[in-house]
Amino acid sequence: MSDFEGKIILVAGGTRGIGLTVSRSLIDRGAFCYVTGRNASDGEEAERQLGANSRYVQADVTDEKAVSALFQLIEQQHGRLDGAVNNAGVTTKRASVRELDLAEWKRVLDINLVGPLLLMSREIPLLSRHEGGSIVNVSSCGGILGQPRQSAYSTSKAALNMLTQVAAIECAKPETGHVVRINAVCPGPTLGGMNTEERLRANPASTEEKIQSTAMKRFAAPEEVSASILWLLSNQSSYVTGSLLSVDGGFTAGKF
Repeated sequence: MSDFEGKIILVAGGTRGIGLTVSRSLIDRGAFCYVTGRNASDGEEAERQLGANSRYVQADVTDEKAVSALFQLIEQQHGRLDGAVNNAGVTTKRASVRELDLAEWKRVLDINLVGPLLLMSREIPLLSRHEGGSIVNVSSCGGILGQPRQSAYSTSKAALNMLTQVAAIECAKPETGHVVRINAVCPGPTLGGMNTEERLRANPASTEEKIQSTAMKRFAAPEEVSASILWLLSNQSSYVTGSLLSVDGGFTAGKF
């Protein structure tokens, strides 16, 4: 029997790329997935692809009312939550710190950091009602090593890594309810999502820079990142919490 048979899983930012791949893999293993995203047409297409064991909910993860409504729906429909993948995130145009666009900086931090914070504040109480609850935040290799001209993105992901670890410590003690394990995956350049074929073709210099930043000299397939997320959600990683798992083709291993 699969670790996910009959489980209720939330995948925030699950309509494209890594999030959609994770949702599909979970459903294939017997889970029911709530999938969120801001774009209704993407969400409806994702729900069509994922089938009856999915429910798309249009939600902006930075909107406290929308996040509250999402968890009210989960409570009403299923009365429980077994796992969560916080994958909603954005990047921005590359620019140096001296070229600061404060509004854009705040937008990136709101989605990449405040969004997961709001989600976790609602996920943890539901997950702690029973054993085996697990949260996986989708961070980035850019949150471990600084990337020039990506100060907003790198800073937001570095802060998400720290938030992951703080929340993991808070949720590791049985006396506060059942343990909820909280970890992050830190992918390197990954196909799909922010790296669609159209975007890669339109920016060949940027595409080559991403490839050369990895020791393995290639992009990850979404399935390679998804496999790590599923492992962290599953009982196979039952003694793993507060970890930052690099899935980056050697990006953070050192200079090469």
